[in-house]
Amino acid sequence: MESILDRTWSSGAAPPEWTDFILMRRMHWSWSELQETPGYVRRYCADFLGLIAEQEQADHEQAQAVQRRQMAG
Repeated sequence: MESILDRTWSSGAAPPEWTDFILMRRMHWSWSELQETPGYVRRYCADFLGLIAEQEQADHEQAQAVQRRQMAG
């Protein structure tokens, strides 16, 4: 799990347990709710959460770049 969080995971796709954890956490699903959710819905939700995370990261990096430019001059 640590290698996923620090972005050093290099063994292909993250294990399905990681996706289950993210879905449960971000969607506020219980284990039984996760299990009752059709696989295609779980995939779509995971994909959308991934896109949201990528956009949040890009926004954060852009804000940092603006802040560095403002501090530089």
